[in-house]
Amino acid sequence: MIPKNAALPIVTVSAEGARASAAQALKRGVEFYEMPVREIVNRCTNSRLPFEWTINPYRGCEFGCVYCYARYTHEFLELPDPMDFERRIFFKAGAARALAHALSAGRLDEGTIALGTATDPYQPAERRFKLTRSLLELFASACGLSLSVTTKSHLIVRDLELLRSISRRSTLTVNFSLITLNRRLQRILEPRAPRPALRLRALAVLSAAGIRCNLLVMPVIPGLTDREAALESLLKAARRAGAAQVWWRSLFLKPAAARRFFPFVREKLPELAQEIERLYGSRAYAPREYEQRFGETFGKLKLACGFADEPRRSPASQAAQPQRQFALFDKNLRGFDCRRAGSARPSA
Repeated sequence: MIPKNAALPIVTVSAEGARASAAQALKRGVEFYEMPVREIVNRCTNSRLPFEWTINPYRGCEFGCVYCYARYTHEFLELPDPMDFERRIFFKAGAARALAHALSAGRLDEGTIALGTATDPYQPAERRFKLTRSLLELFASACGLSLSVTTKSHLIVRDLELLRSISRRSTLTVNFSLITLNRRLQRILEPRAPRPALRLRALAVLSAAGIRCNLLVMPVIPGLTDREAALESLLKAARRAGAAQVWWRSLFLKPAAARRFFPFVREKLPELAQEIERLYGSRAYAPREYEQRFGETFGKLKLACGFADEPRRSPASQAAQPQRQFALFDKNLRGFDCRRAGSARPSA
């Protein structure tokens, strides 16, 4: 445990690194806004979820995954266009200071802390702002905590030594999100996310360093990424890379996500459009019969590929209501007006 009022490190980005990443962001048409926060840790009270605390150092995500459920969080900022989620990124500049306060107060001594539950903590903005690294610096100074990090990015390897330090003093799990090995398909579903090979390589590096890594096949898209042969190849690749466990969850479409996903399917995958609209046209979740049928298939593949059937709170067991608490992840930011020049400073 960190002593109360202890001096804790905060990492900053170099001026040269900031200029380089700013130039790249301008080319991509991305704007960054500073978002002041008093708290960075939010409590999750849903016992069906495998964590009690959530941290998201960024709001919005440049990876631009067409299925991302978290697009709705920008609606709280009066940004209803679903594309704003990947074009206007809010960075929580006071994240490390807020976390230091929570740690010194002993708030996080009990329960699992999940870093990256709504947006990727290693998205491109992290190269510039290093907020995730600043949080890991603090976690490395603590002991006896339970922490998970979820990402699609191989950038996490940059922080290998910090992660090793954390794992020696606390319980640490790194979750890699990957839904397909098909590079062409992955590229249209996740336009700016790292390719599958890079994620598996990062998983292998961390696993070889003694860090427990899981694979999250989330979301499973009916008719597209649920083919048994493709899933078997994915699970085998994860096992070879050293993944300790695999979990799944089917596609979840809140209205904001549907406004992005349905047009995408009609344009890029028209042969799938009718089935997707049949399954999700009037609901956010896949039908129960699909969940049950796919769950049986995935369970068999999981065992066949060498993964244990662990009876624990897994994302796969939460299919009936997996996301109801996600609106709480940034509850302290509701009502923040990104249009006020004094509150949000564009810095692309």
